Parts: sequence; C-alpha cells; structure tokens
Amino acid sequence: MASESNSESEWASLPEDLLDSILVHLASMADCIRFSAVCSDWRRIAYENSRNPPCNLRHRHELPLLMVPTPDSSTDTRCLYDVRRKRLYDFRLKVPYHRRCAGSSHGWLIFVDDSYEVTLFNPFSGKSIHLPPIRRLFFEKRIRDEVDEMSILPDLEKYEYEKKLRDEYEEEEKEYVPDIDEIEFYNDGEDEGDELEQDIEHEEEESRDAEFGPERFHQSEYSVVRWVLSANPEINPNGYFLMVIYGTQSRLAFIKSGDQYWTYIDQSICDQSIRDFVESTYQVTNDKGLWYWRDIVYRNGLYYALDHVGVLLSCDVRTNLKVKKITRLDNLHNKWNHKTYLVESSEGDLLRVIRVIDDEYHYGMTIKFVVYKLVDFCGEPHWTEVNSLGNDAFFLGDNHSISVVASDFVGCQPNSIYFCDDCDDFYDHGGPNDIGVFNLQDGCVRRHYTLAHSQRLMPPSIWIFPTFL
Repeated sequence: MASESNSESEWASLPEDLLDSILVHLASMADCIRFSAVCSDWRRIAYENSRNPPCNLRHRHELPLLMVPTPDSSTDTRCLYDVRRKRLYDFRLKVPYHRRCAGSSHGWLIFVDDSYEVTLFNPFSGKSIHLPPIRRLFFEKRIRDEVDEMSILPDLEKYEYEKKLRDEYEEEEKEYVPDIDEIEFYNDGEDEGDELEQDIEHEEEESRDAEFGPERFHQSEYSVVRWVLSANPEINPNGYFLMVIYGTQSRLAFIKSGDQYWTYIDQSICDQSIRDFVESTYQVTNDKGLWYWRDIVYRNGLYYALDHVGVLLSCDVRTNLKVKKITRLDNLHNKWNHKTYLVESSEGDLLRVIRVIDDEYHYGMTIKFVVYKLVDFCGEPHWTEVNSLGNDAFFLGDNHSISVVASDFVGCQPNSIYFCDDCDDFYDHGGPNDIGVFNLQDGCVRRHYTLAHSQRLMPPSIWIFPTFL
C-alpha cells in the first residue's frame, strides 16, 4: 500500500491541463474547496483559477459566503451559506463554537487569547499566523482589576501609580489634572454643537457601561472589535499589514508582517498638525487621545479610519507613519445604536454607511441603511448623502466591508446591502438573527437566512471570502 506522501506525490503529478478541466466541471463551491485541500499543487491551481476564472465560473469564486452554524449545531465546525442560491453547502470548516472570532478579512479569521496574543487563521487552508500580544490591553485589564485599590489613593499617588503602569505597557501618557473628569466638545461654532455634545456624552456613558458592565465585555476575545488586512498573507507573506480597533476605548493599532511589536496610533507619534486638530476638535481636559473609532478600510495603499463623530483620518503605514485629517466632525446619524461602516465602491469612491437599528419596536433589528459619499468641494472634503449604489452590492458585518459589481454574479441584487448580525451585545430576542438584505430603491429589508431556535446561542454569522491557496 502506498504511503501518504507517495499518494500525495502521485496526485500532484497529474497534468495541469487535466486538473484545470476537472476544476471547470466541479458543480459547487464545496467541491472547489475539497479540490484545493488535496495537496499544495491542487491548491495552487484552484487559487490561480479563482484569480482568473472562466467567464462561466466567475460567479462561483468571488462572492462572499455566510459562515453559519451547522444544521446539527456542531460546536467544532461551521458551514457556508450561499445567499445568492439560498443554499447551505455541506462542506464544514473547522472553526470552533466556543471561541469568538472578530470577523474576517481576505478569507482569514482573527482570534485573541487570554494573553492578548493575536492569531490569524485561514479555515480553508488550516494555516495559522501567530502575532505578538497587544500590550496595551494588559494595561486596561490591570486598571480594571485594581480600580478599587486605586480609588482610595490620593490623586497624586494614583497618578504616579497609573503612570508606572502606562510605562510598563507602552501606554500613552496622561496629563495630571486632579479632580477633573469633564469632556467638552466644540463643533466649529455650528448651532448643532450642543446636540452633538449630548450625543458624545451618551457615547462616553456607553463606553463606561461597557468598561464596568457585564464580564463578557472584559474577555480577551472581545478586545478586538474591528480589523482589516492590507492583503492576503499567503499571497504576500512578507509585505502585509494588519490594522485593528481594540480595547474599551476603540483605539487604533497596526502591525507589519515580521514585526515584534504593535504600533499604536495616538498623538505621541502624530505630527503637530494632528495634535493641534485633536486639541481644537475634542477639547478634552484629561486623557487626550484618538479614541472611539468605528471602522477602517484599506484602499490605494492607505488605511482610512472613521470615528464616532465623523472624523476621517488617512494613515500611511508603509514607511514612516503619516496620519492626515480628511474630514472634520459632524452630526450625521450620531446615535449610540447606529453602526457605521467604511466601504470602497467598485468605482473607487469612499462611502460611509450608517446602519439604523430600531431597539424600540424591532428588538435591535436593522430597519434601514443611509449612505454618504466622500466628496471634495473647494478643497474641503465632506460627506454628502447618496440614494443609490448603482450596480454595486455591499456585504457588511464583522467582515472587512466588501463591495462587488452585482451584474457579475447571477442572482446578486444590485443597489443593495447584504448584512449579518455584528452586535457584540447579549442577544435577548432570538439570538444573532439580524441577517438580511436592504434594497435602496424600495427601502425594504428582506430576511434571507434565519437561525433555528436551537442556534440562538451560537456565534453570529460572518461573511467570508473563500480562499484556495
């Protein structure tokens, strides 16, 4: 009987023309994934086919699939659901139920363990990439664990002890201002400043509630709330970047492949123009910083980050970090229960998408989306509302935001937003079931996938791109 290595060698020795012919005639995505799992040579051919597929197979390889619980609610594996065909593939991914993954990017999942080490995992190839810990998360944990002891210290002693912790965990410096815990916001003199200030105070209260609320929010697996890869690490193993939004204050950090430490984006490493902007925009009398980021996107070699009041920054992380302010703060849908996404359209436009949640009547379900486009008027970039996505379709959730040309995929609805449940709160009403598609033309939300009653406590569904390398 041939050994396993010899058997793999025999499969790999088949002519590539024959393998191309086999791949073309495979009937389903699941079969393509199984094909790519045979050996490294077959995986390479499947990948090349996915990069330049024949026209009749283009729809099969480039549309994200929904990673959902298995029909038998397995705790070790998950299935893939094709929203276009309304079909659940029987192929299973080895993604455990008990570990929370913070979404997907370029076909990879991310996990954070109790030591705050970050692991990238490709469920299609089974490969893992282990990254250094986010040390500033240790600082947050120490502060939470020792808050009672620190609260009885005199102001100066408390400041000096906290400063020691900040130095130990590479945390940004904090100015000593005793007995002041107020934050004032200014909106360039606009009349809506008072309303914006109230909304931001609400945002701060929500953050404090999260910091000292249910224990779940302090678990390490919830410490990264958003992340985006610049490229697939298997395609560019030595030149990819990863940016994350982390911690209770939703701050920014990034790392380059091969780096031993994370780079934290705060005022200490930004130039004077950014520091002046922060101080003039957020008149913070204590703990000045770049906080409460909502989404990030990678486009044209730059990361873009949008915060909770509409400020957009660009971050050039390729050599020396360069941070540039693009827009100033505004009051567009600045509600605590509205989620915000950044999306690059198929035509290269940068869009800000607001997901409107109705907690009062629909138990936290999505009722609509509002879309804004970044435009430049007389050298002043700003957001303007648009009523159509044209031929585009968006896929939004815990994944890095995806746009596709709908006409390239049979059954994909144009001018629509496909979404899945990405709420990090507890699911009191039917589990993570806020899954559907919103059509901008008629303004209607239609549900395309529903969890079974027994799956209400299963992890939320996630959009993911199949990879074949």
